[in-house]
Amino acid sequence: MGMEDKDDLRGRSRDAVDDMAHSAAADKAKGTVNETVGKVKEHVGRALGDHELQAKGAIQQAEGKKDRMKGEIKEKIDDAKTKAKAGVEALKDKIDEARHGK
Repeated sequence: MGMEDKDDLRGRSRDAVDDMAHSAAADKAKGTVNETVGKVKEHVGRALGDHELQAKGAIQQAEGKKDRMKGEIKEKIDDAKTKAKAGVEALKDKIDEARHGK
């Protein structure tokens, strides 16, 4: 394997890892975890009378909800892209059929 091949492989590997880290599923999972941890912190803070912990929990919970919703939006966008691609391909097939008299 040549040096260019190795560089190409490394680049594609980095891209794949980057895509996964920024995927809808990753955002949703991160958000769900932060929402849960934040909720626990908020309840513990309330039970202990620790207003700072309670506030930090509420903030973490809100950040988690933001991340989860971001993941859900990315998922909807990905679904729309997939449907649009399928529609374009179907349209191309119809145009080809019309051109070739099938």
